[in-house]
Amino acid sequence: MSNTTKPPQEKQQLLLFTDLDGTLLDHHSYSAAAAAPALSELERLHIPWIPNTSKTFAELQPLRQSLGHSGSFVVENGAAIYLPADFSCEETLEMDSGYQVKRFGQRRDDLLAALNPLHSRYRFHNFAQMSVLQLSELTGLNELESSAALQRKYTEPMLWRDTEAALVDMRLELKSKGLSLVRGGRFVHLMGQHDKADALSWLKLQYENRGISAVTVALGDGENDIEMLNAANISVVIRSPVHPLIQLAKSKTVRVSTAIGPEGWNQEVLQILSEFNRDSAIER
Repeated sequence: MSNTTKPPQEKQQLLLFTDLDGTLLDHHSYSAAAAAPALSELERLHIPWIPNTSKTFAELQPLRQSLGHSGSFVVENGAAIYLPADFSCEETLEMDSGYQVKRFGQRRDDLLAALNPLHSRYRFHNFAQMSVLQLSELTGLNELESSAALQRKYTEPMLWRDTEAALVDMRLELKSKGLSLVRGGRFVHLMGQHDKADALSWLKLQYENRGISAVTVALGDGENDIEMLNAANISVVIRSPVHPLIQLAKSKTVRVSTAIGPEGWNQEVLQILSEFNRDSAIER
C-alpha cells in the first residue's frame, strides 16, 4: 500500500452577488415576489447572497428585513461593504451601526464640492437638490423610502437632462479629479474610482484567506453592473423592460436570462444552484 496521501481538497463556497433594481426587484413595482423560490433555496443551502446595489444603507435595512436577508451587503455602487460584526477578516475595519465596514469610495461632501461648479455648464438635477416629494414623484417610492434614498454617504445620483455628448464631456472632466460617472437604471451616479467589482473581489479574498475556494456568481441588468459581472466566475445578465442588454468583455462567457427582472433572476439562480450541486467543481 502506498504511503502517499492526497492533499486535502479545497472547500468550495458559492457567493452570489446581485443587483437589486431591475434584477432581483421588478423595475416598476420593486417587488421580489417572482424570485421567492430561488431565495428560499439559497437559504436552505446556506449560500450567502450579497445585495450589491446603488441603494443606501438606510434604504437597505427595511428591504433586507422584508427579504429575510441577514448577511453582508454592498451599498452605493460598490462604495462600501457592510459585514456582520462577527465576520472574521485580517484587517481592522471601521464600525457603523453595528456592522464592520470596508470602504472603497469617497465621502459625499467631497463629491458635492466637485459637482457644484458644474451646474452652470451641464443640465442635471442631483439628489442634494431634491426634496423627498420630488424624488417620490420621479421614482414612485413613498416618502419614507425616498427619505432613505436621499441619505447618501459615498455617492451622488443625478437626473441627467443634457445630451449624451455632454455626459461624455463631464465624465472626462470629473475623471481628471479622480471621480467617475456611471449610469444606473434611472440615474447617473457620481462616485469615486470604484465599482461593484471591488467588493466582490475583496470578499472573495476573505474567504480564500480561510482556505475556502469562493466561486462567485453575479447578476445584473445595468451599466453599473458591468464590472461586477466581468469579475465574477459566473455572470448572468438579466433582461430589462426598459433598456437593451448590456455588453460584457468579449472573452467572458455570459448567461442571459430569458425572462425579465426577478422572474429571470429566479430561473437563472435555480439553474446555477442545480448545476453547482450536481458538479463536484466549477471551472474557474
